[in-house]
Amino acid sequence: MKLNQHYREKAARADRLADDRRQRADMRAELRSAARRWRHLAEQADWLARFSQISKV
Repeated sequence: MKLNQHYREKAARADRLADDRRQRADMRAELRSAARRWRHLAEQADWLARFSQISKV
């Protein structure tokens, strides 16, 4: 599994948990923050993968 896909799946799971109204408000905020970090890591992993492909040429 590609690393960026793994991070995006983790972000999606955190978003789903944050959408659950049974969670406390502060926990939902933390989950949304974690989802943002996972998406950021996914973008970095994607960029790094593309950069490494370019540098091989």
